[in-house]
Amino acid sequence: MPFLLNAVSDAEGHYRDLDSPESALEELDAGRDRTVCLVAQEPTEEEMRACARRFELHALALEDTAHWRQRPKLERYGQTLFVVLRPARYDQDAERMEFGEIHAFLGPDFFIVFTEHPAGSDRVVHWMRRAFKRRNLEPQNPQTLLYFLLDGVVDEYEPILEALDEDLDEVEEQLFTGQNASQRIYEMFNEVVKFQRAARPLGHMLELLMRGGGKYGVSEELHRYFRDVRDHVTRDVEHLDSLRSALQNALTIEATLVGQRQNDAMKKLSGWAAVLIAPTIIAGIYGMNFEDMPELGWHFGYIFAIGLMVATSFGLWAVFRIKKWL
Repeated sequence: MPFLLNAVSDAEGHYRDLDSPESALEELDAGRDRTVCLVAQEPTEEEMRACARRFELHALALEDTAHWRQRPKLERYGQTLFVVLRPARYDQDAERMEFGEIHAFLGPDFFIVFTEHPAGSDRVVHWMRRAFKRRNLEPQNPQTLLYFLLDGVVDEYEPILEALDEDLDEVEEQLFTGQNASQRIYEMFNEVVKFQRAARPLGHMLELLMRGGGKYGVSEELHRYFRDVRDHVTRDVEHLDSLRSALQNALTIEATLVGQRQNDAMKKLSGWAAVLIAPTIIAGIYGMNFEDMPELGWHFGYIFAIGLMVATSFGLWAVFRIKKWL
């Protein structure tokens, strides 16, 4: 897969797009105070080995890059920083989270990004071009490029949280209209948990970046921008925690409502059973055909028995109706 971005920036904040990573590396070797930025989608093993040789990337970091499905993390190998991020997309119609994966390597004069999907690569390229246009933040500094990468990933979380809020409102409305929402709540709960796994580590990662800012060339202004991203992450994580709690409460309420509906159904069944059992008992007694039973020879015995059945059933029905069992 060809590299989607081969850019070089200098100390004055100017950058140039080049045709190939080899051209970018030649520019890097030709002058000082230059930074190369490379973005590739699913690089081949040969491309990764070439980058590892040129920039002295650690073998453990390359092993993680060769095997996707990593958790978000930040690891330092000497002068090289290895960062894993999980950008997210939310399919609101299917109510499913879709996670990409971004692996970034940054050192004193390079910033290399490997992505898993084409959409992720296009977004990274867009974020890097934004960084190059912000000369006040020293775009030749790889830490600045990392900020724009983190900021882009975190900014995409906000509309997802809004969509989840809308789905939660629908679930709450569905709960109290008598519809069965158990499966939908459980599936949404799982999606929120996945989202938490992608977002929660970012707060700790940003804390580590800010602690080492002075040692690794992070200016005071850039430090403020990192702090802003950390604040957004904290807000998003708190939002996810509230969503998770709301969904847990919704599951509890759904279980309570299901139990209540089952209880109401049992009341109705019990009430109708009592209404029907009374005439059955009376008919059973008068159907025994004993010779010495009272009222067997009475002229109005049949009418009396029928009337007793109707009166008893109606009385029980009225009682259960008052108690709202029927």
